[in-house]
Amino acid sequence: MDNVNQIMNNINILPKKTGVGALIVSVNTNRVLLSMRAIHKTHSQEWSLFGGMMEEGEQPKEALLRELSEEMNSVPDIERIYPFDLYQNKDKHFKYISFLIVVLDEFIPVLNNENCGYCWINLGNWPRPMHQGARISFCNQRAIERIKMTIAQHPIGV
Repeated sequence: MDNVNQIMNNINILPKKTGVGALIVSVNTNRVLLSMRAIHKTHSQEWSLFGGMMEEGEQPKEALLRELSEEMNSVPDIERIYPFDLYQNKDKHFKYISFLIVVLDEFIPVLNNENCGYCWINLGNWPRPMHQGARISFCNQRAIERIKMTIAQHPIGV
């Protein structure tokens, strides 16, 4: 019986995980970059953000830059990084911090094995199937307006 009580007491002590990801937007084209998850990954063949899980001791921006470097083989020339959204599941054991990254020009990412494709799309013309988290954070009129306002703050072609 003591073992059962000990197990029951520890059920709610699940590890907390935090993920980070970014929607990358080019101010010169007003288009955004998405990745397609590889077939062997969770949410396989869904369009999503570039990003991943934070490692112990990392800050969100630091984790984001590491993940971009891993998934694209480099970090693009970033004009600015804006925090955009925070998702937390109901049991509060998972958080996802999404960012909006502003770049001047579109670029071709060199993908690692976590992704099997990428696309630059016009804002609001979301491909399907979209990862649920990306869809919740970005695929709505309020988010699109926030992205447009952010783009408008950056001069074109500088």
